[in-house]
Amino acid sequence: MLQVLPQNISNLIAAGEVVSRPASVVKELVENAVDAGATSVVVSVLDAGKTLIQVIDDGCGMTAGDAVLCFERHATSKIATAEDLARIQTYGFRGEALASIAAVAEVTLRTRRPEDEIGTMVEISGTSPARTQPVAAPSGTHIAVRNLFYNVPARRKFLKSDNAELRAIIQEFLRVALIRPETAFKLTSNGKEIHNLRPAATRKKRIQDIFGMNLAKELAEVNVDTSLVRISGYIGNPEDARKSAGNQFFFVNGRYFRSPFFHRAVCKPYEKLVPDDYAPAYFLFLETEPERVDVNIHPAKTEVKFEDEGMVFEILMAAVREALGKNDFTPSIDFDMKGAPDIPVFPRHADYSPLFNPFNPPSAPDVPVFPDTPQMTDATPAVPQAPGYGRLFEDEPAAANNLIVLQRKYIVTPVKSGMMVIDIRRARQRIFYERYLEKIAEQQPVRQQSLFPVTVRLSPEDYLTLLEQPDLTARLGFDIQDFGGNTVVVNALPEGYPADEEQVRRCIDELVAALKDDSSLEDQHHLLAASMAESAAACGAGSLNAAEAQSLVDRLFACREPKLTPDGRRCLAIVTFEELEKKL
Repeated sequence: MLQVLPQNISNLIAAGEVVSRPASVVKELVENAVDAGATSVVVSVLDAGKTLIQVIDDGCGMTAGDAVLCFERHATSKIATAEDLARIQTYGFRGEALASIAAVAEVTLRTRRPEDEIGTMVEISGTSPARTQPVAAPSGTHIAVRNLFYNVPARRKFLKSDNAELRAIIQEFLRVALIRPETAFKLTSNGKEIHNLRPAATRKKRIQDIFGMNLAKELAEVNVDTSLVRISGYIGNPEDARKSAGNQFFFVNGRYFRSPFFHRAVCKPYEKLVPDDYAPAYFLFLETEPERVDVNIHPAKTEVKFEDEGMVFEILMAAVREALGKNDFTPSIDFDMKGAPDIPVFPRHADYSPLFNPFNPPSAPDVPVFPDTPQMTDATPAVPQAPGYGRLFEDEPAAANNLIVLQRKYIVTPVKSGMMVIDIRRARQRIFYERYLEKIAEQQPVRQQSLFPVTVRLSPEDYLTLLEQPDLTARLGFDIQDFGGNTVVVNALPEGYPADEEQVRRCIDELVAALKDDSSLEDQHHLLAASMAESAAACGAGSLNAAEAQSLVDRLFACREPKLTPDGRRCLAIVTFEELEKKL
């Protein structure tokens, strides 16, 4: 049987489309402040917005009548006809924000126009009627949202931790601050200042104020103007590419939007410069005719639809490629690309251990000959009985002088059916992965490496992420102390990491990227262990002597799965005698 829902229920349903978390409230209120012509916007939150969200602006303010009317659904001054929907240039235009917020929170509004002598205060919450009264107030608007979801306990229960919710608030705050460099913005949390942005003369200066000089000075300018779209902004140096997302921003006609499709257009020119799972920083501003883009396809208005999406993709990719070429960015880090072949092409000149002589084997090897273990088959090497022990080949002991190290990348050793080629970096990755995963599960810290303390300054979002799970980071082997001011001091790293400052900073970035993942606890532990193992394997790359090569081989075959890396790439390959004969 059909029935019309009561207004209080329909309001709660509608509110769910607009207000999903505290960050949604911050987004709507800050955008309204900007639309009101504010030159200064101050945002204050308590308990990550669950207790209080306060937004103060010095914009145009409202009359007493508008102050009450703005809480009605679909009350807006920005749309009068259907044609206006195709020419949207402002943020809040559907008249849903304040009505939706008032449906799930206690709201107090104080507002005054500059030409009025007295202001208006409106108090409203849930289904209660609005209470209004004249008050003394500065020009502009002051909105306080208290006890979010007080009447929807199920929604409040599913909010994330305070740090996670605050990170989302910071993201929404910065998305508006970036597009309005001429406006002053301030954000505080529990009385602590997070951002205090003065008006900036240029977008690049605003980027510098938010993300720091180190990032801003490495940005390359993008500027292309076509009949379809104008693209301006900045892209980052490939060397500054990061595994953790957060410095990627698209804007169209002054509005932030997300687009995995256009993200690929930006990343494609970087393919040979950064590894597959890294992303460069970019701040790209697209301008096109309002009729060519639909900004109303998503309740949060963070997704848009372009009329000529494919053409915009090609223009964007070409603009990024041109900017990279003009700045002569070239790769300086030897990344382990996933598309690399598993079996190497052997060079004419190989780096090999000087201790190795296949025609005159020494009577006393440089490393001990370990007790025998079951013989390996043609296809799969046997796993030793205990870590660090066992012989790998049927006809000779697994001594260091049976191994050749090629180009510091591969270990080659004879086996019954031919020869085995081991990728050193991938082998290290498998070894570290199993060790880290084991220690996380056992809740025992991985053996830590001593180093001089390194101070690392982070973005507010990454800072909150890093400090959110201190027990987990300690179990991984980190000794990280909060230094305040979005800064931490790293006293120790997990086993396998070098102690130089640059690698410490890269390691912290890898950790933050893994901690940001929203997977289940078991999956997060896997991702953490895999990410840290990949970083440790890359950081520790270098030449091996004969004993070190043998130790690596022994540790690899002590693993539960020595043949594959955590992400499924082969650690080793067998080249048979038949395959060699075909090449000769």
